[in-house]
Amino acid sequence: MTQYTEQNLHIPAGVGEMSGTHLVTKVHASQLGDDYSVMEGVMKPRSLLAPHSHVHEDQVVVVLNGELGFEIGGEGGERFTAKAGAYVIKPRGVQHTFWNATDEPVRYIELSGGPGFQGFVDESTKVGSLKAAESSPEKFGITWAHHRIPKLMFEHRLTNISGVEAPWEQLKDLSPVDLISILKNTLQGAIG
Repeated sequence: MTQYTEQNLHIPAGVGEMSGTHLVTKVHASQLGDDYSVMEGVMKPRSLLAPHSHVHEDQVVVVLNGELGFEIGGEGGERFTAKAGAYVIKPRGVQHTFWNATDEPVRYIELSGGPGFQGFVDESTKVGSLKAAESSPEKFGITWAHHRIPKLMFEHRLTNISGVEAPWEQLKDLSPVDLISILKNTLQGAIG
């Protein structure tokens, strides 16, 4: 029988398991019978979370400060801005993406049903987010739409892809054609 103590029940501010993504695991899915996980993210200014969908889990984002732009339903899907205090549902099987088009970091909470997304985050910590993304359709039921990244970045004047380390400041003044070429080579080099 589990012994409940303050150490396994109370997660103070600033405490959590750093991951290979931009997320910090606050409550690991394994602590909750693999029913759901709780993570905290910080979207850097001018950042995009690559479009993707989950076969196994529904998710909810709670915006803690600032605002995030969302697209739910893939290209041509519903687009809106969620401000501090908003909750955004990301249903399983539905492509979604979000971004921070502001010049300030935005904190949010990510609630994910089931252990699949937690598995992807754990894998990202071990091998890096791009390597984890490569095998995520088979392992975790997460399918990425990387081909949509350049257009979304251009449309929203973004300069970073969340979870991908690159010399973004040096890239921000490039033409869209040059940027697409560099991003393509960066993604292929990191995956292959």
